Amino acid sequence: MVELVGGSGAMEVPRVLIVEDSPDVSRFVSRGLKEEGFQVAEAQSGEVALRHMDSDWDLIILDLMLPDMSGETLLEYLMQKNSRPPVLVLTAKSRLEDKISLFQRGCDDYLTKPFAFEELLGRVRALLRRSPRIHLESYQYEDMTLDPSTHQLKVSERTVHLTPKEFAIIRLLMREPGRVVNRKELLHGIWGLKHEPRTNFIEVHLANLRKKLALASRDSWLQTIRTTGICLSRPNGH
Repeated sequence: MVELVGGSGAMEVPRVLIVEDSPDVSRFVSRGLKEEGFQVAEAQSGEVALRHMDSDWDLIILDLMLPDMSGETLLEYLMQKNSRPPVLVLTAKSRLEDKISLFQRGCDDYLTKPFAFEELLGRVRALLRRSPRIHLESYQYEDMTLDPSTHQLKVSERTVHLTPKEFAIIRLLMREPGRVVNRKELLHGIWGLKHEPRTNFIEVHLANLRKKLALASRDSWLQTIRTTGICLSRPNGH
């Protein structure tokens, strides 16, 4: 069994460590965060988590009920460090005194089980916005602005709402406008795949993104370079 499962590492995105012994919960949270563009790693025991606590995480999601040690023990370890990432605790405890105890021990936020992924995502983004360890930088190209904290693209004053994959694609292109991004880079950087499956899912996402850009008259800026890839570039004379 692989003890620590990391993200692709191909993009400069917030790094989140999930410490959770339930494979189902860990996969549920990990899959959702990856869909939202985060780089994620999983540890299913306290021992594995301790070995990786000194890595440069931007956020730790910590379950309290671990098979080999309590989450409180890991929390106390983190509190002894000079610099630590924010910690979001997952807990089945709902009594007021338990919640107060968690904050006294150093957690930055908590979420009681069972939980909806949308609430977890909202709390993750809020913690990252407040954290001095990370700055979710906006991307700008001409009159286009991409806001990672809201996953919204603005063209002039028009707001374009994006799905997680559409956001990941346009972010990759806006990092270096004019550079051609090939299919291999798209597959690895966004889907974490090394080999292309026998489907046209990339074309489906690009087609949907073009439709949304068309509403802001920017679909022609997403240029397909035959047999090579795609790039974001303002057409001559536009």
